[in-house]
Amino acid sequence: MACSLRDLRAFAVRNRLDVTFHVRATDAAWMVTRRGLVARPAIGDATINGVETTLEAADEFLVEGDKQSHRSLSREQFLDMMATRAAATGAGREKGDE
Repeated sequence: MACSLRDLRAFAVRNRLDVTFHVRATDAAWMVTRRGLVARPAIGDATINGVETTLEAADEFLVEGDKQSHRSLSREQFLDMMATRAAATGAGREKGDE
């Protein structure tokens, strides 16, 4: 499963999370805030690559929100978390529609 910048922004806003994506090999990093804004994070170097290129190659995702502490996830773990929360949101909407 791939993750587009649009998907990541929607996920961050919907779940009120700050998500930093990082490529350890090059130290490239960017952040999407809980408001959906793309920003330069406190870690890494945002000048190495563009945001989309960094997102495609990211191997570490740092997730931080109001209700959860700072978590470091691999790409697979992060994509699984996105899919799980999307499924839960979809199930909630279906019950509300009935």
